Amino acid sequence: QNKITEQTEIRGQLDFREEECVPVPLNEVEPAVEIVKRFCTGAASFGSISDEAHRAMAIAMNRIGGKSNTGEGGEDPMRFTQLEPGEFEAGA
Repeated sequence: QNKITEQTEIRGQLDFREEECVPVPLNEVEPAVEIVKRFCTGAASFGSISDEAHRAMAIAMNRIGGKSNTGEGGEDPMRFTQLEPGEFEAGA
């Protein structure tokens, strides 16, 4: 770690005792497909971010099954369409 991190950030002041850690068996870990359902973007009014950013966040959250909190007035109904893996929506 560098000196600035050590002096200014909490993580720079922590010492981890890795020898005392016991890994969690993979069969006890929740699958990623379930974890991403709890992902949510922060609230962002349509006017405060670009149309491209607004669409990108909404599409990304819809693709992974997360929640998009991207502004007043709702979202374009096309964003609720499930895209196939590898498929993308072209922007105007």
